Amino acid sequence: MPDVTRRDFCAGTLAAALSGAAVTRSAAERRGRIPVRMFWTWDHSTNWCENVYGAQNVGVGNAYTKPGRFFEEDYRRVVDWCASHDMQAVGIVGLLRDRHGGVESVRRLCGYANDRGVRIYIIGGLFAYGGAYYEGSSKWSLDRFLEDNKDCMARRADGGYHYARFLSHGGTKNEPQGCPSSKKLKDFVIESYDWLFKAVPELGGIQMEAGDNGVCQCATCKERRGKRAASEYMSLEDMAGIYPAIAGVVRSRSKDAMIICETYHHFLDKACGIFYEDPPGKDARVLFDMPKDIFWQWKCDARLDQGTWPDGAALPPEMAKAHNVMRSHAGTQWWGGRDAFDVDKIRRQCRSSFLSGLDAVSMFGEVSPFNTNAEFNYLALRYFADSPLAPMDGFVRDVMAPLLGGEALAAEWVGMARLDHDPEKIPTASARIARIAADVKDAEARRRWTHLAHRLDSFRWEWERNGRKLPVYSHHPEPLLPKGGVSRPDHL
Repeated sequence: MPDVTRRDFCAGTLAAALSGAAVTRSAAERRGRIPVRMFWTWDHSTNWCENVYGAQNVGVGNAYTKPGRFFEEDYRRVVDWCASHDMQAVGIVGLLRDRHGGVESVRRLCGYANDRGVRIYIIGGLFAYGGAYYEGSSKWSLDRFLEDNKDCMARRADGGYHYARFLSHGGTKNEPQGCPSSKKLKDFVIESYDWLFKAVPELGGIQMEAGDNGVCQCATCKERRGKRAASEYMSLEDMAGIYPAIAGVVRSRSKDAMIICETYHHFLDKACGIFYEDPPGKDARVLFDMPKDIFWQWKCDARLDQGTWPDGAALPPEMAKAHNVMRSHAGTQWWGGRDAFDVDKIRRQCRSSFLSGLDAVSMFGEVSPFNTNAEFNYLALRYFADSPLAPMDGFVRDVMAPLLGGEALAAEWVGMARLDHDPEKIPTASARIARIAADVKDAEARRRWTHLAHRLDSFRWEWERNGRKLPVYSHHPEPLLPKGGVSRPDHL
């Protein structure tokens, strides 16, 4: 299929999803659904091909350790799933690396996705997270540029260079961070994304991130930000200084690119108060003046867990005129456990997003749906985006029951799936699963049940060998950065 046809086909799928869903309308007028659904992924921990050596299950700044060809093979499977389940886009951190093929592999992958109506978009750092070319010898690597141009690096409060030193399961990278006040750096960043969208014309868009590993403490940055700089690990002022320029250069190369602006917050968070001020301050005005077809991206994990997202809570009025996507870390190593059954959280994410007028939802899509809890989580995103006010019972009846051997068995699954938190009950559950598996005739349903049994027994095994205590690493992630750095449970 010629490139132009691929692009038009892919652009059409997003336009179709958004048609009739103008975000200035009330939730009830938006045809009763959330039209856009996306996956968020890191390249190094996306494992849709089973039994591959070098696979990882966590990380922020990791090397890519699988054979390079699996980058494309894993993501082709992700794309196939999205094409079959009404999902429009897949975001990738670490999209461009020498290790898995650089520009050529990304062009092949994006072409494959475009043929199927799915967008691949880069999750790209601007002043952090490696920049347009995440890792390698390219001149467009932000890390390489900063090491060669120390005058462009961010500074710590003590005047030293600012590095994000990811530890433990957060990764091993010692990542340099740039100074947002440096014109030389900003020119490089803008030029690098201009290069990217020229070099990879098939690329479907960008999720841009200014960085959330702490802010530059040089005198210029501190003066520019004013009083808000001290308490935040990221800066809305830094976003205002670069987001419009990146959006402009991306659009100059790709008129239909999906542009997502990361905020690192829920829109009700205190830091987002600047978006509700009347009249708005200068930084808010700059962001409000961005094109209305962009997406503002928010996060919801803490507010869902704490019950602090009231039904119908309003988006900032100016941002409600654009598109808005709510992301969660449901069923991940970052929040609740990788491959954990997190369907009810996804239900609440979709319900609250719909009632607040958002028109897109996103979740991590790193785990293969061979892992059945992940399969149900992914199916839940589609189901509750289509029917955001539906009860949990509806998903159990309509989606889980046909895959598990009936509605009564699906209800039992829901009761057993989170027993990793209650391991004393696992032996009884395992015995029950063995009886179910023996009676279920469908081979795929039987596989799902045996997968659940294996998962639960692995937690029981560790619990018994840990003195009948829940292992800390199963439920309580260690800090991602060392003491004195930027350490927080909601880093991503």
